[in-house]
Amino acid sequence: MRLVADVGQGSLAKAGEELCGDRVEVVRQPRQTTVVLSDGLGSGVKANILATLTTKIAAGLLARGVSLEEVISTVAQTLPVCRERRIAYSTLAVVQVKTNGAARVMLLDSPPVFLVRKEQVISFPTRTRQVAGRAVEEGALELVAGDRLVLVSDGVLHAGIGGILPLGLGEEGLARHLTELAPRCPTAEQLAERLVELCNAYYTLAPGDDTTVVVLALRRPRQLVLFTGPPRSPAADAETVDRFMRAPGKKVVCGGTTAKIVARELSRPLTVDLTYEDPEIPPCGHIPGIDLVTEGMLTLNRALVYLKAGRIPDRADGASQVARLLSAADEIKIVAGLSVNPAHQNPDLPAGLNLRAGTVDRLAAELKAQGRVVQVEWC
Repeated sequence: MRLVADVGQGSLAKAGEELCGDRVEVVRQPRQTTVVLSDGLGSGVKANILATLTTKIAAGLLARGVSLEEVISTVAQTLPVCRERRIAYSTLAVVQVKTNGAARVMLLDSPPVFLVRKEQVISFPTRTRQVAGRAVEEGALELVAGDRLVLVSDGVLHAGIGGILPLGLGEEGLARHLTELAPRCPTAEQLAERLVELCNAYYTLAPGDDTTVVVLALRRPRQLVLFTGPPRSPAADAETVDRFMRAPGKKVVCGGTTAKIVARELSRPLTVDLTYEDPEIPPCGHIPGIDLVTEGMLTLNRALVYLKAGRIPDRADGASQVARLLSAADEIKIVAGLSVNPAHQNPDLPAGLNLRAGTVDRLAAELKAQGRVVQVEWC
């Protein structure tokens, strides 16, 4: 079973500083998700620059397919060491989770990574080895759906030090709070935000160090199938609708004629809500058992605009709803008919120039660029 990693994060800058000296980079690739966390020496602008340099080097190499070992080695050899304090100018923590659940952790002068599994919290098991003359903590583990990995900068472990908590939160304190908070924070974003709020409270709203939490939550992929456009041959209507309904995930129908075909083949009523949420977008319809029914090309093209912009309006018009469903899905199947709509273009044009085909191709390309697994099935 393929697994998907959701990533949530939160940070606090040291009191009196505008910039946080911790940096996070997330590298999403078809078969794995990698999180890079770096804590720059000191605080403020200098620390931010050091941490940014570290994460950008690591993330850039990982995005180019360089192995984790080579990345750590390159960073270890690149980063200078403070002459006075004899420590690196920035730390580095890399967590890589493949879609089959295989996880690897490599830590360079970083706090341990915590694994939250059901009601248990443990430190991710690692061993020490030398990489480019530096001691690196390395570990591997098989994860399952529901597991969460928590990365922190040392500002989390130091929370409350010398004040509410004389010795700071520490690893045991963090594990205890994770045990309490995890059941109440089902998403990665919620857990990360709650932990940051907790640290801020221990610091009495004046953080003594840059503080960052990153949470990776493993789950099964969310699936969606979108049907748009009648099949080239009407004889294929029944078979196409059957494949559409048997495909796993949420069901979306885009197109008036397509909706009529689905309603007819399923012997279900098709109704239209004549309320216009957006005067430029046709209203939505409804077929029992279908999650969303909309108009076709205008709606899909506007949804594509929203996806490219990364901003989806909080409205109930068809384009906004389609964009939200697509952005929430991990695996998307698009069933696209090749029947030419005379209202769109000259029917003598080849299928490759079909207006719908172009829209579907652009939509699929954008979704793939955003990390989704997309399959287009022409009919």
